[in-house]
Amino acid sequence: MADEAQLLATNWNDLKYFLAVARQGRLTRAARLLETSHVTVGNRLRALEGVVGARLFVRGGRGFELTRAGDRLFRHAEGLERNLRLGLETLGRPGGARPRVRIGVTEGLGDHYLSSRIAAWVHAGEIEIDFISLPKSTTVTSREADISITLEQPTGEFLIRRLLTDYTLGIYASPTYLARRGPIVHRGQLNEHPWIGYIESLMFTDELKYHYELAPSLDFVFQSTTIGAQHEAAAAGVGLSILPDYIAARDSRLVRVLDDIQFVRHYWVSTNRDLHRFEAVNRTWHFILDCCRRDSALLRPTPT
Repeated sequence: MADEAQLLATNWNDLKYFLAVARQGRLTRAARLLETSHVTVGNRLRALEGVVGARLFVRGGRGFELTRAGDRLFRHAEGLERNLRLGLETLGRPGGARPRVRIGVTEGLGDHYLSSRIAAWVHAGEIEIDFISLPKSTTVTSREADISITLEQPTGEFLIRRLLTDYTLGIYASPTYLARRGPIVHRGQLNEHPWIGYIESLMFTDELKYHYELAPSLDFVFQSTTIGAQHEAAAAGVGLSILPDYIAARDSRLVRVLDDIQFVRHYWVSTNRDLHRFEAVNRTWHFILDCCRRDSALLRPTPT
């Protein structure tokens, strides 16, 4: 058990540097986050290791990795951080400053569905939003986001997670493409057409590999890391593309091919158990859930 002398010798501010390096894996990334130099971050880590009497990190292939002692300290440091945030929340914000909530979401749902709804909601509210919409998954555990929306079910300690919504995808093409190539009336014709899809080596989740449900190999002539670029390529008549119905069904430049073929995927939403106690995070969480509940017919339409 730490004695009084050890507690007095500990610079509690050093835990901030420790947490940043543990999450970022690099001194330079942690320094950028904390708006200081990597030299300062390294010095603060060495000072903390001197006080606790143990190495907290080792250099590995992925950067700075926690030792066993570092992992134990990390759990307690996170607890201190959560309690501090909650304590500051109860004191209110100086000068009437608005609380800020960071939302991390994959770019398909983010750019083509949620961004406009969040923007309209926050315009009339008292919350500031950081909206991270990328062709990758963000995580709550790494503090990339306060609320994260992912294609895979998130795992980790202290998480609240739930299924946000199912969504459906179909095969789409432009009318001009189909007029040029002729109608597609059965599944066996799909191998005869050029395809649009993801760059497999850069896929951030196996949930995007829905093409394998059609055939082991398709002739891809246009590949991209984003669903937005694939959408535009399909609208331009490049070929066939599997697109979310909530994006493509509303686009007059596209038509559905083979209505009986449908793919179903899921969006999960998660937040930290303690962050969920913040009013701003809780309000944002319920707004996102309510949006997807109201728009269930858009996100997962029934095949005609």
